[in-house]
Amino acid sequence: MATVNRTRLTGLSLFSMRPVRRRRKLRNILYAALVLVSFAALIYLAVRKGVLLFRERSGIFGDNDIITVSDLWQLGNYVEVAATAEKELEKNPLDRNSLLYAGFSRFYLAIARLSAEERNSDLDRAIAHLRLLKAAGGADNPAQVDYVLGKAYLFKGKYWADLAIRYLQTSFDSGYESEDILEFIGRAYSMLDEVENALLWYELAAEKHPTDRLLITLGNEAFKLGRYESAAEYYKRSIDTTKDEELKNKGLSYLGQLYYDVGNFIMAKDIFETLVDIEPNNQDYQFGLGEIYRQLGISN
Repeated sequence: MATVNRTRLTGLSLFSMRPVRRRRKLRNILYAALVLVSFAALIYLAVRKGVLLFRERSGIFGDNDIITVSDLWQLGNYVEVAATAEKELEKNPLDRNSLLYAGFSRFYLAIARLSAEERNSDLDRAIAHLRLLKAAGGADNPAQVDYVLGKAYLFKGKYWADLAIRYLQTSFDSGYESEDILEFIGRAYSMLDEVENALLWYELAAEKHPTDRLLITLGNEAFKLGRYESAAEYYKRSIDTTKDEELKNKGLSYLGQLYYDVGNFIMAKDIFETLVDIEPNNQDYQFGLGEIYRQLGISN
């Protein structure tokens, strides 16, 4: 009898514990759900507050607010800068501040485009805004406006190179300082096949900032004019200073071709053998070296 009672008690105790466990499990689930709901609510409120603050600071919260884009500009958000400024221009077409921001932002959007159609569209809009700003007068930074306007025309291609020169030259003459303005003027003259002028401006640029790519460009322009010694010197300087292996190979290729064209086949041979060692599967280098061997009477 004692055994039977213990068995019954044990069975009853196990049976009575099941609802307790279930209640505990249910309570834990409810607690977890409440925590998740509270966390989600906090995230929603934080995001909503951030959006409202962003709109308020960027000046696009309401129709009665003054539209300012300086914060967006500082963040580099050129899409929003352009949209906000152009929205203001719908109401005030000659608003100088909006014309400035719209023109500059469209230019920076253009140079980041992969599509030629989108790039040209942005460039056209940038030019329209900045030309209107110049016509309206009173820009706080006219030399910088001319600089951006000149680059916009340059990026449109050679048929606009004369306008690029006009505005870049005006900017330079006004004292605007930029590391690339001299090189861009040289590039514009090069587009017009005015090699003498291009070389002059490239040389001025190299005096201040002799980059490896600029030295390659100088070599090419000097080569066009038949100034082979100068061209070879520029190529060598680029080869010696660059850390870009692809650019170094390009410089070697140009230098080797120069030596070949002037009939210095021994120097050309050394350079093209070096290039073939670097890129043994490059057919252009192999063909060039084969032509040099032929000129020297070497069977390979």
